Amino acid sequence: MSKTILRVEDLSVRFRTEEGVFNAVDNISFTLEEQKTLAIVGESGSGKSVTSLAIMQLLAENGHISSGEIYVDDENILNMSSSQVQHNILGKKISMIFQEPMTALNPILKIGDQITESIIEHQGTGKKEAYEIALDTLKQVGIPSPEQRIKQFPHELSGGMRQRVMIAMALVTRPKIMIADEPTTALDVTIEAQILNLIEQLKSTFKTSILFVTHDLNVVADIADDVIVMYCGQIIERGPVVDIFENPQHPYTKGLLATMPTLEDHKGELPTIQGGVPSITQRPGGCYFHPRCPHRMKKCETQSPGVYTVGQQQVKCFLFEGNKEERNDGK
Repeated sequence: MSKTILRVEDLSVRFRTEEGVFNAVDNISFTLEEQKTLAIVGESGSGKSVTSLAIMQLLAENGHISSGEIYVDDENILNMSSSQVQHNILGKKISMIFQEPMTALNPILKIGDQITESIIEHQGTGKKEAYEIALDTLKQVGIPSPEQRIKQFPHELSGGMRQRVMIAMALVTRPKIMIADEPTTALDVTIEAQILNLIEQLKSTFKTSILFVTHDLNVVADIADDVIVMYCGQIIERGPVVDIFENPQHPYTKGLLATMPTLEDHKGELPTIQGGVPSITQRPGGCYFHPRCPHRMKKCETQSPGVYTVGQQQVKCFLFEGNKEERNDGK
């Protein structure tokens, strides 16, 4: 059996708004196995990026973890001080590739300075050795003319090269876990394919586990071992990637997959899921998905469904009420 490298238990994240305090992530649990890729999917507002930021302890000032535990290598990092997390966990054991490199990279620092800063901080090397490690890592992520690029500023690089720099920064300290938050959103399809292939190669080379956050199911099909589907801060379906794609169970998962374009000819428009994800201040009672669900029942409007086992999948939906029930907590 694979070793569990990341374990999230009963995690809830709240945000203060002008209208009050609301849950953005609602009591979720999952594990990431060594050298595996776990994808978290869902529309904008589903809570997937908030989950990744909570793990990295990078929530906005109006957000906080209200309950739960986050274990990295069997250590609960929520019991650590911010200084301990900063020096012993972030960068060293967990790194993150952010969605938009132009906002994540410092525009007034050269690429080399930004990469070597992390090496010196976490590995205690000298500046010259850190520079050589940075140069070697840029070569490994396929940056052309790395001796030139390492001396340039972010605005002098293309979008694809900036994303490769972000991957280099995430990998330079050889972390056990890499969180990729929509890492290909701003890229064209050709560069996207290159970046995904690169992430797969580096996962194998450095034996890194990946938590991949995305709304793009086509990407998930290519890279994931297991999938979590989130909606309104809850996990509503989970399972191996093959089972999720070949036999989706939750009406929301089925809706997401139905919107995926294929190579087959389509007459008319692709199907859509009616409505949108409600904001954290306007979530309905009962099952959060019921206003958009074609299979909703009366009790869906007032009761939250349990989590039921369907083959290798766990599904949070009353349609499977006769199946073996797991914990009724959104896990």
